[in-house]
Amino acid sequence: ITLLAEPELIILDEPTVGIDPKLRQQIWQQFKQMTKNGKSVVITTHVMDEAERCDKVGLIVDGRIFAIDTPTNLKQRFNVDTIEAVFIKAEEVRQS
Repeated sequence: ITLLAEPELIILDEPTVGIDPKLRQQIWQQFKQMTKNGKSVVITTHVMDEAERCDKVGLIVDGRIFAIDTPTNLKQRFNVDTIEAVFIKAEEVRQS
């Protein structure tokens, strides 16, 4: 991702959908470099292994933010091993 301006915040919707694995890896390396340089990167994704790469994850259930935390803390909070399982459990909790 090449940005002419150097924004403090970049928001991307599903930035790696339909992209081959090599380019996807390069994009994630760029995201990490941007955050190391003090920039904030916000992405939306349905790809749970991408959510695992993030510093923080926000779960949206029924159009509302249900939880925001690190992937590790969310997995501990919901007593599961994956972010995908966190999301499924969050939906169950929200419905009960």
